Amino acid sequence: MEFLRLSKDTLVDWLLLPQVELVSNSEDNMEVAMAKVREQCWREEEVKRQEEEAKAEQRRQKEARKAEEVRKAEEA
Repeated sequence: MEFLRLSKDTLVDWLLLPQVELVSNSEDNMEVAMAKVREQCWREEEVKRQEEEAKAEQRRQKEARKAEEVRKAEEA
């Protein structure tokens, strides 16, 4: 990364610099807070989804065991 050293007498052509959106600290803090809330909601939804998948897998395994028992009983 290159750094420029500017003195107080350096003239800058601001049109040559990339455009940036300036926000106040309060706006920045609000954006950070909103991002944290979104992240927390996403994490909660992910935990719920994983729990539902685990329950579904348990049901599938239980049904597979029952099917195996039925098959064994029919063979006997």
